[in-house]
Amino acid sequence: MENKKEIVLKLKILLKATRIGDNIKDLVLSEDSEEVTILFCAGGKRKVNISGDSGYAIIKDVMAAL
Repeated sequence: MENKKEIVLKLKILLKATRIGDNIKDLVLSEDSEEVTILFCAGGKRKVNISGDSGYAIIKDVMAAL
């Protein structure tokens, strides 16, 4: 099984290195690893359901939410 925590951490680092990541304050994985919350610098947030997702699907779902 893929390590969702590691994937989300590395995705956050990668996104922050791009222009699209300028507005991202943090990516937070829920305790049950079913959801990623995107926290924006302006104070907003967006929740992304990642239950049952593969590593590739996590990346696609978070990117689609941006």
